[in-house]
Amino acid sequence: MKDVTFSTNLLFFWVKGKIEIDKRFIKTDLSNTILGFLPAGKDQQNIPLKNISGSMLSSKYYLKPMIFGLILFFIGMGVFANSFLMGLIFLILGVGIAGNGIQTILLIEKSGSPYIIRVPFFEKGKMQQLNNHIHDALADDTDKTDLNLFFDKKTV
Repeated sequence: MKDVTFSTNLLFFWVKGKIEIDKRFIKTDLSNTILGFLPAGKDQQNIPLKNISGSMLSSKYYLKPMIFGLILFFIGMGVFANSFLMGLIFLILGVGIAGNGIQTILLIEKSGSPYIIRVPFFEKGKMQQLNNHIHDALADDTDKTDLNLFFDKKTV
């Protein structure tokens, strides 16, 4: 069994998700949130490998959060001279919101509908590892039903 734990938000790094892959299922355990940071339950699914046709990884850049984050960042720079604490808060929020505009997306195609997992850009390595585990599990699942491959391995 292979499992990967990852953060689902840049600013609120304590909001975690976990995906486990074994020979029969992909088990997801993602946190539901209110406003992106207040925990509000879990989204747990067990997806049989037989129902998955593939997975893909992509990076997306969302312009609205990036612009809003940059605006907050520049407001923080302007407020910084008058109030250090308020300027620092705006700077951190601006960087965090702008950073959340850059996301890595893992799309798992299950029974004809996409299951989308969005994570911050710094979790791309973990998502790539997870995507490779899914591809390996799908290949193993396909190989165990191929009788030609079974008999070829048996003669060797």
